[in-house]
Amino acid sequence: MVTDSYQNKDERITRVENGLVPMSADAQPQWGSRATLAERMAHYQAPGVSIAVMDEHSLGWAKGYGVRVAGGSEAVTSQTLFHAGSVAKSLSAAATLTLVEQGLLNLDDDVNDQLVSWQVPENEYTAREKVTLRRLLSHSGGIKDGLTDSGPPRDPMPVYVTFGDEVPGIPLKQLLEGMPEDDIEPTRVVQVPGTGFRYANADYAILELLVEDRLGQPFEDLMQATVLDRLGMALSTYRQPLPRELRALSASEHMWDGKPMAGGRANYPFHAAGGLWTTPGDLTLFMIDLMKAYQGEPEHILSPDMARQMMSPQIETPNGPLSDACGLGVALQSAGQRLAVWNAGGTWGSSSIFWFYPQVGKGAAVMINNRRGFYLLFEILLSVGLAYDWPMR
Repeated sequence: MVTDSYQNKDERITRVENGLVPMSADAQPQWGSRATLAERMAHYQAPGVSIAVMDEHSLGWAKGYGVRVAGGSEAVTSQTLFHAGSVAKSLSAAATLTLVEQGLLNLDDDVNDQLVSWQVPENEYTAREKVTLRRLLSHSGGIKDGLTDSGPPRDPMPVYVTFGDEVPGIPLKQLLEGMPEDDIEPTRVVQVPGTGFRYANADYAILELLVEDRLGQPFEDLMQATVLDRLGMALSTYRQPLPRELRALSASEHMWDGKPMAGGRANYPFHAAGGLWTTPGDLTLFMIDLMKAYQGEPEHILSPDMARQMMSPQIETPNGPLSDACGLGVALQSAGQRLAVWNAGGTWGSSSIFWFYPQVGKGAAVMINNRRGFYLLFEILLSVGLAYDWPMR
């Protein structure tokens, strides 16, 4: 006999799968219509989707849809890995904040005081305010770079991207210094640090160098020991290319035209900014850990005080209804009296998001194996929120 709890869960899954609110071209929900997940996947040419839902402070369910590669037969499951893109920044931020708690780094010191392998170029803006770790984590350092792209993938792809099992070969220092012959401009400060939000992948590339200079070990080793192993995120890695044991579990990334990416996946030389491969279920483990620390429980990655600081506004953001402010590695939205914590990421061939309410123990993570389906992330989240009575605006 099926219990009431299972009936309730199954009913809610069905509501999620059949209650998507399509987004318009300008990302506005079309409340007068509903669509199924399968219909919206077809609309966005998304071969595969994976969803995990957190309810009552724990993982409620995780499920995969579609296939790992367009035209293939291998199904996406809850165990399928996806490229997380900038979602990696949130986990990178948490690991870096553990070093702050250990006294190895300081949030408010000039990062040039501890950077050895590269230095933030000084100019009239840094003469007024310095680039600090807090400002890198919250994208308020005033950084402009040649590593931040948006929109459809360009052709040819950036020279620093490799594919399949090919190891990224361009050092971070070289990318930060710029490669004009390859259309990669040098990283520089273009506004007074601390005076406004300015998104840049270089913020986390600089953070990665800072951590490696301080610890004398690869950044991905810090992530493995501090976050992934500690939380039991066995289906997650920052290593590029993907370790052999995880390749067979990964979804292929897909280009804007729907074709599978060469070699199945792209590799980037920056790990902290976008090197994570994971599953929505593993991301939920991360959300739960942050949530419990935020609520005051000890013995988590971060202390309660640091978790609350991570999820406190550092700088206002211009993202309209989705975000009021940026915390330390996360975006923040005030939903009435409830705080929403989230981050989203897109690579050249994937889209990902996590979203949770630390005060009420609800949330979800969604991953898709193409970039065209970025809006689908929000359509799915909205459907989950309606099914689970999230405190949305």
